[in-house]
Amino acid sequence: MDLTTPAAITRRYIQAVSDHDVTPLQQLFSDQLVATIGDSSFTKQEWIVAIEKLLPALLRNEIRNLFVDGSTTCVVYDFVTDTVAGAVTCVEVLTIQDGEIRTIELVFDRLAFAPVGQALKERVAAAS
Repeated sequence: MDLTTPAAITRRYIQAVSDHDVTPLQQLFSDQLVATIGDSSFTKQEWIVAIEKLLPALLRNEIRNLFVDGSTTCVVYDFVTDTVAGAVTCVEVLTIQDGEIRTIELVFDRLAFAPVGQALKERVAAAS
């Protein structure tokens, strides 16, 4: 199996997050990565930090569909949490360039995801 195809790179990214292993992201993400959620943009390091903040609530990612059109992929997955939100469906559109993820656009239902953010805030408050 070729691990350098856009589909394989996309799967490796989603699986690394699911495994709570951000180390592979340093190689999977381009140094020029631009990740967006709505009108907010993130650099490579900012995106990794954002992912790390979510990991305490993440049980796993379950890929539902993966579509490929040349160097663009669209992955639909359930972000399965240990919060009352349960599984939140997410969609990411990625551009793969020279074997690295160059752009990410994340789309999800912010209302469905709100309990995740609330649970993470409560955990941080309880820990301090």
